[in-house]
Amino acid sequence: MRRSVKSFYEALNRVTYLIEIIIAFHPQGFSLLLGEIAEPTSREIHELMNAGRSRLPDDFIATMPNLETEAERIVFDREYFDKSVDIAGGWPHIHLVSREFKDADSRIWSVVMDHVKFVGNSASRYTSKLGYVSARYHLSPNTVMKYRREFSVKLAHMLLMPPSDGDDFYLLPG
Repeated sequence: MRRSVKSFYEALNRVTYLIEIIIAFHPQGFSLLLGEIAEPTSREIHELMNAGRSRLPDDFIATMPNLETEAERIVFDREYFDKSVDIAGGWPHIHLVSREFKDADSRIWSVVMDHVKFVGNSASRYTSKLGYVSARYHLSPNTVMKYRREFSVKLAHMLLMPPSDGDDFYLLPG
């Protein structure tokens, strides 16, 4: 059965958010995507989700229900995270597609990994750490920022789009 356009974009947004949470807030996010370390525990997932929520603008109305106890919030976060992983095809699929992305475009993978490591969540083009990353790869700061902005969406697309009959891998063109 085919997905509607709306449901595809809802899934894309959810999987993109999952990838962002993992790479921005997990201490070994890229290793987690590649399957080099174990999946996070419920407590770790809760910490990741809290870190992601802390980045939201003050005027954003959270979709998290009003939960009384910390245990309820941990369970809610775990269920949301696990549902997002399921939408992405499960951990084995995430690991496979992430390895294919890294193998096919190792330069972008490395640039984004260094951006997360050195620059973090800073959006400033004028950060000296951004200059370090751009000089290291002989790219302009704008190109580094472009790679960082597009990374999660590109990986999410790859996770949600199965290969055509003749393809061995999930990469989208361009």
